[in-house]
This record gives sequence, structure tokens and C-alpha cells, in this order.
Amino acid sequence: MDIHDIALNLFAQLVGAPRSAPLDDAARIELGREAYRCAEAFIAAKDLYIREQPVGGMEPGY
Repeated sequence: MDIHDIALNLFAQLVGAPRSAPLDDAARIELGREAYRCAEAFIAAKDLYIREQPVGGMEPGY
């Protein structure tokens, strides 16, 4: 899953959330930007987590 898939999923969830009034175009654009910020933060955190994991289970010579 790449950043665009994550952002699209977040955007769809944010736009589809129940509201008392429909969203205007400016609000949808801002939600799209927020979705990309969240997706970038998620990927950065996931990469950092993976890099901090100990490497183990490898046999010598590999």
C-alpha cells in the first residue's frame, strides 16, 4: 500500500463521516490535504518502527 492508497482511504473516510451539513469544495480540499499529512506521518512512523526492529533469525553466511 503506497501513500496515495492510504491518503485516498483516509479522505474517503473523512468525507463520508456523518455531518449535519454537506461539505463545500474548500473543506474537501482541506480534508484531502489533511489525509496526505496523516498518510505521510503514518508511513514515516512505520518506516522508523521497522528500522528500529532487531535483525534476527538470519543464519551466518546470508
